[in-house]
Amino acid sequence: MSEIEIPTSRPSLKGKRVLVTGASGGIGRAIVQNLARDGAEIGIHCNSNRDAAAALAIAIEQQGGHAKVLTADLESVNERDGLIQRFHTEFGGIDVLVNNAGGISEYKHFVDLDVESWEQAFSLNVTAPFALSKSSWSYFVAQEGGKIINISSAAVRYGGSARGLHYVSAKAALEAMTVALAKEGASKNILVNAIRCGLIETDMHRRIEGYNEERYKKRVEMVPLGRPGRPEEVAALVAHLASEDGAFITGQVLTIAGGD
Repeated sequence: MSEIEIPTSRPSLKGKRVLVTGASGGIGRAIVQNLARDGAEIGIHCNSNRDAAAALAIAIEQQGGHAKVLTADLESVNERDGLIQRFHTEFGGIDVLVNNAGGISEYKHFVDLDVESWEQAFSLNVTAPFALSKSSWSYFVAQEGGKIINISSAAVRYGGSARGLHYVSAKAALEAMTVALAKEGASKNILVNAIRCGLIETDMHRRIEGYNEERYKKRVEMVPLGRPGRPEEVAALVAHLASEDGAFITGQVLTIAGGD
């Protein structure tokens, strides 16, 4: 019987070229920091928060890593469709796409929700990940492999609420797309998975019109573990899927939600 080798360190992502969307703060920032620590070369996508993204890239470079800021409005067809090509030109290829950018601008009962807000939710949370995945696909096929990691919401599991109907519906569509792409990509060694995030301690809830601290506190009380998750905990799961430890995982929707 051959000896069993016990790993003594984290799996390396050295040399892996990773694009993370919505990466200037919150979960995206934690994902970037974690992957960079493991040796990945990172494209830090942002839209409006460019100073924070630039500071993050500088910090990574100072620690011996490689990172570059790529700006694009993911709701603009022209800017969105050129993002993957720009990343490929800068890094010489793409190994992992993390579709993290998402969210909604307002938290209204669906009766009062404008169709424009519904369409905006789908544009950012579904259409953008679809377009970026599509743009990456030919590169993945040519190099005989790649990974797509989509960031979803645990609200899909229980249907969300009447006030977040546009958001949960968009994330449900993202999960369906994840499974479909995984089936198509399996024979080409293109692995596609999604992560359902529960309540995570970020500033997103403070930026949504109609949400408030009282609602947030009540939501925290609903989490079985009694606390919100940390962005770093989501980032650790992303790193697992991006590394060789995730080489036999595809078509899955993994939940990190404290028991929700």
